[in-house]
Amino acid sequence: MEEFKKPKHLGLITTAILIATFMSAVESTVVSTAMPTIVGDLQGIKLMSWVFTIYMLTQTIATPIFGKLSDVIGRKPTMIAGLLIFLVGSTMSGLSSSMELLIFWRGIQGIGAGGIMPVAFTIIADIYPPERRAAVLGLNSTAWGFASLVGPMIGGYLVQVLSWHWVFFINIPFGIAVIFILLFFFKDSIENQDFKLDVLGIIWMSLLIVAILMTFEFLGQSELIFSGISLVIAIIGLILFIHQENKSVDPLIDLKMFNSSDFTRANLIAGLVAGYIIAYNVYMPTWMQALNGVEPALAGFVVTPSSVVWMLGAYYSGKIIAKYNFKILFNGGLIVGLGYAIFLAVVPGQSPFPLFLISGLIFGLSMGAVVTTTTVVVQQAVPKNQVGMATSFNNLVRALAQTIMTSVYGVLLNISMMGQIAKNKGLKFNELNKLVDPKTAKSLPMSHIQPLRDIMAFGLHNIFWVAAILVLVAIIINNLPNKNLKQN
Repeated sequence: MEEFKKPKHLGLITTAILIATFMSAVESTVVSTAMPTIVGDLQGIKLMSWVFTIYMLTQTIATPIFGKLSDVIGRKPTMIAGLLIFLVGSTMSGLSSSMELLIFWRGIQGIGAGGIMPVAFTIIADIYPPERRAAVLGLNSTAWGFASLVGPMIGGYLVQVLSWHWVFFINIPFGIAVIFILLFFFKDSIENQDFKLDVLGIIWMSLLIVAILMTFEFLGQSELIFSGISLVIAIIGLILFIHQENKSVDPLIDLKMFNSSDFTRANLIAGLVAGYIIAYNVYMPTWMQALNGVEPALAGFVVTPSSVVWMLGAYYSGKIIAKYNFKILFNGGLIVGLGYAIFLAVVPGQSPFPLFLISGLIFGLSMGAVVTTTTVVVQQAVPKNQVGMATSFNNLVRALAQTIMTSVYGVLLNISMMGQIAKNKGLKFNELNKLVDPKTAKSLPMSHIQPLRDIMAFGLHNIFWVAAILVLVAIIINNLPNKNLKQN
């Protein structure tokens, strides 16, 4: 086994990585809170959704590009470039005088964010050995959960005390601090290499990603014709991208990585599990509000226990994979996750709130172990000069899976509830909109509330049955024959 040399200033560098991760993670929740004020000031309610869509789109496209760059020009310059672009986008977003300008600069900000997360995970792979890496990756992932909790509070405070502009300006001092630490305390282990930028690969990959996202965006809006057209474009983009990467001397994503069954398997599991996680994070707060009548401010805390123990799952996963084959850990975590998904698919809708808080610990421990281990496995399955590429692809798979499944769950929920509404002729579908908010639910006839809750519970249960199927497929994939991952 190759001896791993501990770098200097390890704690300081790790802190910088965590700050950078939190900064990019908290951005979405902070902006969400400030959006009503922004819309009121800039008069752009019709364009409001694009403030989020463009950020997600450019971030997704930029992720594999920055991953590739980190392998050929080094982690430090790539990460600093991502941070600088992010800060420019943040600054100019805060200075925007129209919704159109805000959308443009949010797109720039998203490009920078695409260079933060994957490179942060890659730097962690460089400075920590595999047995400790999982715990640190888990800590880094916990920053996302923490961001979802404090983001709305930070956004609300900034808007109320200062102005909406400061939800963007707040990034500047933290970003500068991270750049300073990386510049003067982080020694890059990757030397600058000569390479030819795979321009056609970037073009076809961008076409593929945009088409995939639009396919499911239109599906969620029941625009089946446009969804079908987008799907055809996505297939064409995939064919062109594969052809380009196979012939490229310096591909954006080296398809030879898929020759490793460990790499392919871990990414498939990561995508499937990401689809399960987004169901939990998006629909559990809705469950608490609609079925239990919990106030919105409290309902969001239903996912808090899972975020808190996520790091513990990652920490112990590092110890397990240091002693045993990673497939054992995957089986354990996925089987527990499957059991919890089935539990959510059958538990009575109006079960007490504390039950979901406590049982969320199971979700956080199991998924924290599985998701973090997929990253460690893909990093170990490729040569060091492809770790950035492999890590960014892992991030890309999870992001696309969550986007796709969000649309699928939305369609499934609507279809499920519409079918049940048709069987209850005294009820109307728009009454479900009022049911979701405890305040507006009070305006509903008392005789309608319980039937509406039963209908909502039916739809939510169906979502978690689909999530359970995703986890079951992940278990099957994990147990297909393959060669064991070689120890580094």
